[in-house]
Amino acid sequence: MPRGYWTCNLTEDKMKIFIMTDLEGVAGVVDFETQSYGMGKYYEEAKELLTEEVNASAAGAMEAGAKEILVVDGHGDGGIVFRNLHPEISLLHGRPVPQLWGLDMKKWDAMFLLAHHAMNGTYDGNLNHTYSSKTVVNMFLNGRPIGEIGMNIYLAGWHNIPCVLVTGDEAACREAKTYVPMIEKAAVKRGINRTCAISISPSRAREIIRKSSCNAVKKIGEIPPVKVKGPCELVIEFLSSANSFSYAQRPHIELLDGRKVRIRGRNFMDMWEKWHF
Repeated sequence: MPRGYWTCNLTEDKMKIFIMTDLEGVAGVVDFETQSYGMGKYYEEAKELLTEEVNASAAGAMEAGAKEILVVDGHGDGGIVFRNLHPEISLLHGRPVPQLWGLDMKKWDAMFLLAHHAMNGTYDGNLNHTYSSKTVVNMFLNGRPIGEIGMNIYLAGWHNIPCVLVTGDEAACREAKTYVPMIEKAAVKRGINRTCAISISPSRAREIIRKSSCNAVKKIGEIPPVKVKGPCELVIEFLSSANSFSYAQRPHIELLDGRKVRIRGRNFMDMWEKWHF
C-alpha cells in the first residue's frame, strides 16, 4: 500500500478505524423537528437508519483489513441503536463526552465522518447547520467559514490522523473535499434545501457506504492528515445575544459584539481546549 505522505500503523492485526457519526447525513433523514430532535415523531426510526449505515461502514472497513473500530455517537441527542450494532464495533456514547472525542485514546490509522451535513447556510445542504441548528449562525476559523466537517478534519489532523471517508448528502461530500481532495465520498442523498432532499433507498445507501468504506481503508497511506499551522482564531456568530453573552462569561472567550465571540489560541489545540473549557 502506498505511503507517499506520512507513516502509519498498517499491519493488518492492528489497523484501527475511528468513526465519528452524526444523524443528519443519513439517507431518509431530511427534517429536524420530526427526525433528528430527540422528541421527534420519527426519531427512533432515524436512529435505526443511522445504525445500519454504521454497520455497513464497519463491514466495508473490515473487508479491507481493519481489525478495530470505535464508533463515536456524535449526535447531540444520541443516534445509535446499541442493540443493533455490528458485533465487532465498540461504541463511545453518552454525555458529556471526552474533550477530544477519544481521538487521543489510541493511535488511530484513519477517521471516517459518517452521516455528516454541510455547514449552516449551504444553499443545497440538507439539514445544514454548524454545531447547533437553533443557536449558531456562522463560525469562522482564521477568517474563513467552517463547519463540523472542517473542525473534525483539523482535530484529527492535530493527532496525525487522516480523514479518509465522508458520507452524507452531496453538499457534505463537496465540503469535505475542499479539505481533503482525495477523500473517499459516499453521497446518499441530494439536498433540495435545508429540510428537503432526494434520498436513495436504505439498501442502496448501505451498499454504497460499504464499498466506499472498503475503498477508504485502501487509501490509508495515500491521504495525509490535514493540519492548521500557527495561531488560530475562532469566531462564533450566534442567533441571539443571550448565547454570546453566556459564552463570554467563560475564560478565554472575548465578546466582539452583540452576537459574536472570539477565541484565540497559540495553535489549533490551544484554541480547541479554550473553546471546550
